[in-house]
Order: sequence, then structure tokens, then C-alpha cells
Amino acid sequence: MKGVILTAGNAKRLRPITNTYGKVLVPIYNKPMIFYGVCLLLQSGIRDIAFVCNEADLPLYKKLFDKKYKQFGINFKFFVQKKALGTANALVYAQKFVGKDDFVLLFGDNIFVSNDFSSLLKKAIKNNTGLTLFAKRVPDPERFGVIQADAKGKVLAMEEKPQKPKSDLASTGLYVFRNEAMARAKVVPVSPRGEKELTDVTLSFVGEGRAKVITLPDECVWLDSGTFDSLLDCSKFVKQFEAKNGLIGCIELEMYKQKIISMEVLKTLLKAYSQDYQDRVLKSIKKL
Repeated sequence: MKGVILTAGNAKRLRPITNTYGKVLVPIYNKPMIFYGVCLLLQSGIRDIAFVCNEADLPLYKKLFDKKYKQFGINFKFFVQKKALGTANALVYAQKFVGKDDFVLLFGDNIFVSNDFSSLLKKAIKNNTGLTLFAKRVPDPERFGVIQADAKGKVLAMEEKPQKPKSDLASTGLYVFRNEAMARAKVVPVSPRGEKELTDVTLSFVGEGRAKVITLPDECVWLDSGTFDSLLDCSKFVKQFEAKNGLIGCIELEMYKQKIISMEVLKTLLKAYSQDYQDRVLKSIKKL
């Protein structure tokens, strides 16, 4: 199983913040936004992760995810989406990386906060027969991709940002795909807005009756980071959560929790960070 994180968006709603670097590099409280998604994949057992990014951010990704992780069996690969031709087009850049494996796809600006999210993702990976989507019930579904499903979670229909939603289930930007999704992404047509849409890939599985949805429980929080206010709220929420539960989104801590590294190695890796951050990590371990 491979992991693919899409990060090449322009994030115009967050300018001038994103004039300097991409949205997923913006900090959420005490770490870059992208760290939360990476840790989610690590929790589910994925050790090979690809980032599809824009060219300007590539040096920053290589600095954040340098070669030090490879010695522990964690491989990060980077692919530049040369033209902004949509999410399905972005996915194709990771085709050789994915190879013949199935994969988890994550939009990098999605943040999930829960004490046990990994169990849901592991279950989805184990039972996936085509496509499994993660959704959340929201009061304003017209802002999102909306999913209609039956009582057993079989997806019946999907619609992007409908004016009159037929459901309150919003797609969260986290997917488990069978490998064939890559071939489908290559041949989707250009949409009226000039992009190759991932929605067309997902609808192909829906049409075959091979798409399932997992509705996130109330205790699992899906954070919006698309506006200045929501970005601030996101940081406030993470701060409050970490005060009670310990750090989330810390790659080194996650490696320790997954028994990839020892305490000695953890402390060595943490020396690259501030003393305050080191102390927070070690304090979090006491809460495990």
C-alpha cells in the first residue's frame, strides 16, 4: 500500500500568506500543516509516501522530508505537477511510484483530529474492493463534494458543490483506491472548467457499485483550513487538543509510537527542533 498526498493547489484564498509557499506548508499551531497528513498515513502502516507539488515548493519539501527518514524505512518521493490541469492529472504524476500497488490518496490541506482515526483507515484499507471514501456530516454541504449512500454505506451518487444538496455527507478528501484508479485518472476528459477532475475517477467506481463511504463519528474532527479565520480556529483547536492528549502531527513521535525508532534515536532526531518542541514531545510520551 502506497500513500499519495496532493499539494499543488494555488490557495488563492489564503494570499498573501501563500505568496511565499504553498498552503500545506502553512503552520497549524506548532508544525507545518502537511505533517498531520503524513502522520495519518504512518499510523495506518504506510511507509512509502509521494507528494505531488508545484515546482516552487519542491525545495521546501525536500528540506522538510530529507533523507534522514529513509534509514528507518520511510521513503518520501516528490513529483512536480507541471501544469495545473486538475486533481486527476496531479494523481497521474505518481503513477510510476504507485506501480501495481493500491494506494491511499489524501488532499494535503485536510486535517483529522481523533484519538483513534488510524483504526478506521486500516479497516478501510483491508476491506476496500474499489474505492472507499471518508465523509463527515456537515451543516453546509453545498461547499463540498456531496455523497449519497444507502444504509450499508454503498455510494449511490456524488455531486460537486451542488446548489441543492441531497445529503449532508461531505467528502473529506481522503480516499482508498484500488490500483486501477491510476489508469482511469489518465483517461478522464477535461471538464468544462478546463481540468481533469478526480470526481470522474470516483464516479467510475460508483457506476460499478464498487464505492463505499465511511462516515466519520462525531468525536473525529475534520478541520477546515481554507480561510484566514478557519486557519486560526484550526490552530486553536489543535492547541487545546494537544494540551489534553499530547502532540499530534509530529513525525518523530509517530515513528516512536509505531516502534520504528527507539527513545534514544527519537531524542537524537529531536535535536533539530527547539527545546520547547522537544519538551512537548517527551511530555506527550508520558501520556501514552
